[in-house]
Amino acid sequence: MKPDLSLKVNVFLVAVAVIILGQAAYSYFNINAFQSSHVSTIREKAQSAGQNLKNDLEYVLDMGISLERIARLEDNLENILADLPEVEFMEITDTRDYTLFFADHDQALDIEPGTRKSDFVHKPYVSELSRKGLTPEDTDISLPLKAQGQLQGQINMHISGSVIHAQSRQIMWDMLTVMFTSLLLTFEFLTFFVIYYISHPLSVLRRDISRSYPRLMSVDSDKYASLGEISVLADYYNSIIKNQAQRFATGLRGFLPDLSQGLSAPPRQQTEKISGLVQELDGPESSRAQAPQAALQKIRACLQKVNTYWSDLAISMEGGSRTRAPAADRDEASGSVPYSLIRPLIFLFIMADGFSLSFFPMYVDSLYEPIMGLSREMIIGLPIAAFMLTMAVSMPLAGSMTDSRGWFRPLIIGLLLNAAGHFLTAMAQDILWLIVFRCLAAVGLGMVFMCCQRFVIDNTSLKSRSMGMAGFLAAFFSGDICGTVIGAMLAERIGYANVFYVSALFTCLALIFAVLVFRGEFRPAKPQSSGGFGLPFKASQLFQVFRDREFAAVLWLQAIPAKLVLVGFLFFFVPLYLSSIDALQSNIGRVIMCYGICLVFAGPLISHLFPQVYLRKYFILLGGLITAGAMLSFALFSGFIPILVMVIMLGIAHSFSVSSQASVISETDIVKKLGPGAGMGIYRFWERAGNVAGPLVMGFLIARVGYESSVVLFGILTLISSILYLGFLIRRNWLSP
Repeated sequence: MKPDLSLKVNVFLVAVAVIILGQAAYSYFNINAFQSSHVSTIREKAQSAGQNLKNDLEYVLDMGISLERIARLEDNLENILADLPEVEFMEITDTRDYTLFFADHDQALDIEPGTRKSDFVHKPYVSELSRKGLTPEDTDISLPLKAQGQLQGQINMHISGSVIHAQSRQIMWDMLTVMFTSLLLTFEFLTFFVIYYISHPLSVLRRDISRSYPRLMSVDSDKYASLGEISVLADYYNSIIKNQAQRFATGLRGFLPDLSQGLSAPPRQQTEKISGLVQELDGPESSRAQAPQAALQKIRACLQKVNTYWSDLAISMEGGSRTRAPAADRDEASGSVPYSLIRPLIFLFIMADGFSLSFFPMYVDSLYEPIMGLSREMIIGLPIAAFMLTMAVSMPLAGSMTDSRGWFRPLIIGLLLNAAGHFLTAMAQDILWLIVFRCLAAVGLGMVFMCCQRFVIDNTSLKSRSMGMAGFLAAFFSGDICGTVIGAMLAERIGYANVFYVSALFTCLALIFAVLVFRGEFRPAKPQSSGGFGLPFKASQLFQVFRDREFAAVLWLQAIPAKLVLVGFLFFFVPLYLSSIDALQSNIGRVIMCYGICLVFAGPLISHLFPQVYLRKYFILLGGLITAGAMLSFALFSGFIPILVMVIMLGIAHSFSVSSQASVISETDIVKKLGPGAGMGIYRFWERAGNVAGPLVMGFLIARVGYESSVVLFGILTLISSILYLGFLIRRNWLSP
């Protein structure tokens, strides 16, 4: 049975299939090409070092000194290997292939002549090389040593197959990452192009046709002139309407005089009576003071309508020359701006902001300078904390600005501020200026976030708003995932500071997108008010919410600890720790990316499988316990893989708890009393206290107790808060009737 899929889904599936097949083929050939090129590069590097040693040894051999008598030659081999990490071992052999000197990365040996055969003779590594798709011709280098034209021995160098394989595997992961980000990028922009060039024009054309067809009127084909096939549809419809009007007029023309005379006699008589009455009222002998002016106006309006009706009927029956829909109807048919048009802008902007997530602590560390006796780790956390604090303050202010001044101008201002913040961050020379520039970027981020959210609200109905917000969040997380991993790969290749220039460039692309798209029929409506702006809630209400025990329990025992762990552990600790164990920057980005992937896929799945409202408070508890377990596990396991597992567990935990926290808070008595806007605004304001404190608390703990213990202490804090929240739930259920 053929599945009933929409056009949009079919187009997306075809695009996904083409991208996957294309990327797979490209990756296969690219990996093979890279491996060949990488092996050639390593061989040239090793051969160059070996040639230098060969020249030195042959100079000594020409002096009549044999290889066996050269002292401490193994130390020379060890020094060469220190500069050649790709070479697994080096050896110098005699003419009978017995090893005289040997060195690898663990040892350097002066071997008794005639006691050990060269590894190049029996090649014990052949089977391992074959499993990695390599041969001894790829990894073995032999340079003959001669004196007076006579062979005296050889220099043998073996390139590690594991290093080559690891580099190829790293390229494979990069290709898979690019493939995944390409799918997300394709989905966002394919959705935009389908809506902008197909679905929205078709919906507008359908509305125009539905309004014009009952009156046999054509649509305005000029506004579809640049839309290719859709303009053909509009012209085709207009030709059908023209033919129908001509047929209708031809059919009526034979009996039109009799029909018109029979139908129009009584109305015309009434029209003549009304006209005479109006003339009498306008005449000088009439008493105008006694004539009701309102009645006179109504009579004139009625007469105008009657005359207009007969005029339209006569014209339409005589050939239908007036077949163009009124301008007012055309404007009304255009409808609101499709909310999905904002998705590419969100995607580009969040991706630009996410470029630095995987390396920002290391970038701050590169600019480190002592400040007020604070520890190095706390100073590294200061720019992150300042960024989060500025964003926490700017978002409610920006939300109020969109209420009074619309979303478009604040959006442009926010994009400009954010781009300037990224550009200046790349030029920062010390910590203090870095903090200032990051705060500037944070103001822009808060403004753009609230403007995009307001755009969705303004262009959706109550029925479609949940779908619009879901699309908003999907674009947000897609951009965050792509930005994190792409930024990590860029940092490996162009350096930390230059990535911020790329971030500024992508923010400018989002700005250009906004200017080009939201014009013409998609131009934003003017705001209804032009008043000032401020916090959407009263300052006194900031502490009033704590009188609600459920609000306070969720906020202090779950929401703030969750944000504390999110920023302190994921965005601060993970990059620093993985960098300290020499993890590749691209791998750090992929680890952090796993958190976003869990939210994108696990969050909707959990909501679909467990839609029951009463489970939400228990999901909050479960998320806290999973987070605590992940943090505490670091006491037993450390390293790259445990960190990866912990990040995935954190993503699953937040998939359970974060959305449930907002849902439970929205149903508390204090939020119902204050209203959802003010109540949720206060909740988000206090919740971001965890964002601000996270890097500072983690930096303080790292400086005092080290990496491992600081994570364990985060786990203990989360466990204690979850146990307290469990006690609150038990007490609340026990006291409930």
